[in-house]
Amino acid sequence: MEREEALARIAEIQRVMERATRYTLLPGGAAVAGGGLVLIGCAVSYGMLQSLDFAEMLRLSVAQQVAFCLLWLAIGVAGIAIEFVVTTRAARREGLSTGGRSTRAALVSLSPSVLVAMLLTYKFLVPLEPRTEEVQYIVPLWMMLYGVGVFSLGQFSIRPPRLLGLVFIVAGALALLHFQEYGVVTAALSFGLLHILFGLYVIAMRRRGAP
Repeated sequence: MEREEALARIAEIQRVMERATRYTLLPGGAAVAGGGLVLIGCAVSYGMLQSLDFAEMLRLSVAQQVAFCLLWLAIGVAGIAIEFVVTTRAARREGLSTGGRSTRAALVSLSPSVLVAMLLTYKFLVPLEPRTEEVQYIVPLWMMLYGVGVFSLGQFSIRPPRLLGLVFIVAGALALLHFQEYGVVTAALSFGLLHILFGLYVIAMRRRGAP
């Protein structure tokens, strides 16, 4: 009897932790909104570059290059802010906390990938004479590093984040090897469309009450 009671308590603790982690790691509404922002950013980028190749930014004036970088910086900051707000509200509705172990797990899993991506981006863009092929590497590398971070993050949660991470890694590798000159398209399909589809799936899963 004591063994059954202990197993029941363990199962209950696991269920509560999974719910808390799910709300921290799977903000469906935020994924949809963030994906939409990326699609808008890609559309604006194409208008500025008149090309599907992000390396065409090297042909812009310095002021236009600054505006281009600020555009994507704003999209990144807005995406993080939306994720925080949506996740916090969803957790509060369920009486859960977004702090504690799940938040630390998220930071530990994503921080290395984000830092490496930022350093590589800086390295590729800052030289006095940036090389076209290096600028073309930025989107595929962001895809793969983001995928690694999300996959690691998914180890603390349920299956969908791990699958999303794997898809980003594979798609980023393909983009790096075969589609470097189509950065606008690969960014739109991955960070844009894929995030939207993932977010819609998460929303539908929660409405069905899936574990």
